[in-house]
Amino acid sequence: MVTGLHPPVVAGVAGGVGTTTVAVALRGHDAGRGVDTRTDVVVCRCTGDSLRCAAALADRFGPGPRPVLAVTADGAVPTRGPLHARLRMIEPQFAALVVLPRVGRWRELTDPLTEAAGLFAQPVEELPRSLRAYVMALRRLASAVAATGRLRQDDPRPRRSDAPIHQHEPPPVPARGRVRPGRGVRIVPPTERVDADVPRRSARLAEPRRPDGPSPIAALNGARP
Repeated sequence: MVTGLHPPVVAGVAGGVGTTTVAVALRGHDAGRGVDTRTDVVVCRCTGDSLRCAAALADRFGPGPRPVLAVTADGAVPTRGPLHARLRMIEPQFAALVVLPRVGRWRELTDPLTEAAGLFAQPVEELPRSLRAYVMALRRLASAVAATGRLRQDDPRPRRSDAPIHQHEPPPVPARGRVRPGRGVRIVPPTERVDADVPRRSARLAEPRRPDGPSPIAALNGARP
């Protein structure tokens, strides 16, 4: 557990590499597979493909303190052979590299994360023998992360918990085009419109009376011949 500093951001190169276990044990933030410039601990497995993915992600961090690489071993920690050579090759690309040994008892527990969360709560010599090597490696991992300086309170890098959340703003209402009056139509301003409370009179159609009889539209006006 890292105290007095920002909680470390832990992210894995893929699923199933032990990211959640490391995040719970360090009391950090589990970022899943979201490795970015805010990641403090990158987790991968001790396999050729997983180590290759971690090496490819190392280029994302650029200058400045780099994160620590936590390698989850599927068996015994390799001390020779191709995997050992790859570990030596990838180590300079990170601030530090810590191999976490496999804990076989966690495959038998219903909730191994509960045990992982309390690994720093008691002395190493009081833990089961199968956990001691893992806890000692976990302590080296915590010390390496703190030594990078990435967890300082004055670190200008945005933390995941402090990152602003951008709310979805409604799309702007498109400006209406200028209304063009049709031919013979007059647009009346609001001040010139007739009030709805004012009684309106029906319009009467007028037409010059013909000399030989009544107007042909006189019936529409209610006039009698």
